[in-house]
Amino acid sequence: MFKWWSTLLVIIPIFLIFGLLFFFKDFQSFFIVAEELSGDIKDTSDLVSWIFGGIMSLLGFITLFIAFSYENKLLTASKIKQQVLRPYALSLEEIILNFSEYKLYLSKDFLLNFMYWIFVIVSSISIFTWGIIICFYTNYNFVLSRTIDYKQIMNLIVLVIWGLLSFVLTAISILLNLIRFNKDPLEKGYLLNERQLSDVQTMIDKRGDLQELLFKISPTITLLKNPQQQSAGDYELNIHFPIKLANIRFVAKLHNNDIDVPLRIFGVLQNIDNIGESFSHIFTNQLNLTNTILNEQSAGIIKFYDQNNKIIALLKLKAQKHNEDIVFKATGKIDLKLITNDNDYRDIENRNNEFMDYSR
Repeated sequence: MFKWWSTLLVIIPIFLIFGLLFFFKDFQSFFIVAEELSGDIKDTSDLVSWIFGGIMSLLGFITLFIAFSYENKLLTASKIKQQVLRPYALSLEEIILNFSEYKLYLSKDFLLNFMYWIFVIVSSISIFTWGIIICFYTNYNFVLSRTIDYKQIMNLIVLVIWGLLSFVLTAISILLNLIRFNKDPLEKGYLLNERQLSDVQTMIDKRGDLQELLFKISPTITLLKNPQQQSAGDYELNIHFPIKLANIRFVAKLHNNDIDVPLRIFGVLQNIDNIGESFSHIFTNQLNLTNTILNEQSAGIIKFYDQNNKIIALLKLKAQKHNEDIVFKATGKIDLKLITNDNDYRDIENRNNEFMDYSR
């Protein structure tokens, strides 16, 4: 309701004039014109009507031009939202770009807001003024009996024209208000704001393909050989997300050649400072791999969960050797139906704060 209170400024004058014309009999005497004065008052009314008509024509043209311009922005934003929710044809770079551009398309614009309020105020005054002019012009002589004369027909036509113009102005104000609050031109409801589009749980609610999206933006787990470490078996363990999303809940298991799980990484991401930013975290710089037997032949899996600890994405990881470093990257998606009994979410169960940890 808060979004629509400004539209009442246009609607209220319509009800006031209709009430004055048909219901508020006690006030009608103030607008009944004597026959000898009706000519001068009607001439003045015509002049005022033409002035307001010219103002509204110019303002209406400018406002509609601006409205259609911003409607194109919302149309582009809606397409970007659909692509992010279902990024089948997008690369990682294109997804990052979409997140950055989405915020720009939804940014509030002073010009649109200024024109909206000018339009609402002028429309409200015009509707009321034209209504008062009708009171003077018609002297309430409408088709209310069986005897119909030419004057009553003209008065009725004037009233119908005023009603149509009032309807058009109200419709334009509603259209502008929808654009102001980012109405989705392709779907019901309003566009997500940039933070909602960066929230995993919101994407799930909007039926986004999280398996596909998380595969495209999957994190990289690196066992980095630090030449400054004294022990030859000591590595730095870190994880890098190319895009940080809110409500990312994950558990990664790294397997050695014996199919053992010497290393588990898990965490919850919540806080986003800048939409589309990357995120890196160093778990430790003293991870000894002597007994883990992790090498370029190793593999792993990473599971992503929603807030109800239900798996929403399952990816397989493959190790690669870069100089002395071991890098685990997602190489494919695994069918979620293959997981029949899962307890890995215990590492992140009931954790709503942002945290990262690992175990051996």
